Amino acid sequence: MNLRSLLYLNLARLSLALIVITGSQYASANPLESLQRWNEKGEAVLVVVEPFIELHTGAGRGYPIHFVIEQGEEVALIKRRTNWYKVRSDEGKEGWVEASQLGRTLQPSGLPADLPSVGHGEYLKSRWRIGFTTGQLEAADAYSIIVGYRPFSYLGVEAEAGEVFDASVTGEYLGMNVILEPFTQWRFSPFVSLGGGNMVFEQRQKLAGEVIDNAEYFSGGLGAQTYLGRNFVVRAEYRIYSVSTVNEEVELSEWKFGFSSFF
Repeated sequence: MNLRSLLYLNLARLSLALIVITGSQYASANPLESLQRWNEKGEAVLVVVEPFIELHTGAGRGYPIHFVIEQGEEVALIKRRTNWYKVRSDEGKEGWVEASQLGRTLQPSGLPADLPSVGHGEYLKSRWRIGFTTGQLEAADAYSIIVGYRPFSYLGVEAEAGEVFDASVTGEYLGMNVILEPFTQWRFSPFVSLGGGNMVFEQRQKLAGEVIDNAEYFSGGLGAQTYLGRNFVVRAEYRIYSVSTVNEEVELSEWKFGFSSFF
């Protein structure tokens, strides 16, 4: 295994470790997780357990209080600015609440709350993505690094660089993909990918019955991704490649699983 292959393998191990660590922290961060749910906009919804919380017109104590949310009512977290959160009441009233007050509201024990500074709503608004996937292209192991940009929440482009290797073949590919994800408001969201690029196999070995030296490809795929928590998204995809060789068109299939981070 060459140096590049070792790098991809270590990145795969690191990604799995990050997912485990992030997932465990997210699951255990709030002792009163039962008080929290998510609305259709991807915003965290919390229950007021103190007598009341005060909504300011701006993110600061100098702004006047214009509304009070009482005990037992729900608030949706819209966004964060420093140590202030913009929230929305059941009646549709919006205002700013200091994080310390909101934290005391969430936990009667008085312990600081782990309020989500990044949530599903921020994921929908994010533009840049970077990720890592691992899977199999036919019988060969495949790893790839992905960098993406989304001008719209439902449409994006990704640059992808990957490596393929097993006992009989080793190679790499570089391509661009267009991602169409029409239901981004769903926490488990399907997507379609269309792409193209170039494949280079360094050893002249047969993959799926055909020798591929340096060839162009087009691809189409179906997949789904789900917001994991914080800045992480888990994704899975099944993809078909149409590779133009010297003699004919070769069809290859690949399944992949990975994660991406957004910012």
